[in-house]
Amino acid sequence: MILQHFVIILTLLCVNGEIQQSHFKFFGEVFKNEGSHVLVQYPSVSKSRCAALCRENTRCQAFEICKDDPQECRLTNGDTPVQNNNSSHPRCQLYYMVNDCESGHWDRIQEKCVQQNSTNAIPINNCVDCHCLLGLLSVLEGGETTYTLSSGKTLFCDLELGILPLYIYKWTIIQRHTMGGYVDFDKDWNEYKHGFGSVTSDFWIGNDVIHQITNNGNTFLQIKMIKTSGYSMTAEYSFSVDSEMNDYRLQVSNFRGSYGTGDPFTTGCPECANGMKFTTKDRDNDNNGTGNCAVVSKGGWWHNFCQRSNLNGRFGETDYRLGVNWDSYTNLRYVEMRVRNP
Repeated sequence: MILQHFVIILTLLCVNGEIQQSHFKFFGEVFKNEGSHVLVQYPSVSKSRCAALCRENTRCQAFEICKDDPQECRLTNGDTPVQNNNSSHPRCQLYYMVNDCESGHWDRIQEKCVQQNSTNAIPINNCVDCHCLLGLLSVLEGGETTYTLSSGKTLFCDLELGILPLYIYKWTIIQRHTMGGYVDFDKDWNEYKHGFGSVTSDFWIGNDVIHQITNNGNTFLQIKMIKTSGYSMTAEYSFSVDSEMNDYRLQVSNFRGSYGTGDPFTTGCPECANGMKFTTKDRDNDNNGTGNCAVVSKGGWWHNFCQRSNLNGRFGETDYRLGVNWDSYTNLRYVEMRVRNP
């Protein structure tokens, strides 16, 4: 790898008149490898335009300029695959977004420094959730880690340490959806059944797995949301999902939330999700007699008539019935669902 020192300073004038700067430092040349670290690719894009596109995509931590014909811009999550010096792949110039984190990188969604996710090998076991896995491996250090099971399913785990040693929370992340992300959540029944996306970006873990996880006692659900203004909201429930035999029916209770966070699950409204079967664009289980709510909102969910919540819908809609929303709030840029033992 050829290392050089070069910095791109990108200055953007936002709609509200605020000036924002981003610095990208040239890391060196890497081989053009495919993988989940690549968020999106653009042909025939200049270096400065590629930097601007990275700045606009909140999942982007780095970009590559690949010497193809035509030249290609690739936005990445900052992970760099192992380099093989004997590779015949084209070379790319890699630029990282500069941050002040001592280690890891700056998460532009959560606005904090986070450690680089690592994927760990694990012994043969029957675990299907992070509570089981982290206990099996006697993990004591807090943070986010991914584990690949023998079944091929990858779990995204977060070990949260409380002030007292007694409070150790072993979270399994079951969904993450980001404005500007590359994963399309407008999927059919089988895709929602088995899961889709990547734990390094946006994903749905799969309805079969969610049923197994909640059936194993992980019945405490936490929903984390960030508005486009940067304001964070949290909603929590007792939570379970039935098997496919019952169309993954949702059962929630005992709501509590941060200030201003409404409850669109259990208040008994015609659009509320509690008690509803799962609906996708090719399987209509909602109570709307005039059409399929998943088709309208571009995402599978526990639709009723139709929705006052949908964390899998299309971002950017101002009408809450047409996309991502929580209690009819549509100005969301990030949503995440996680479960643990109570």
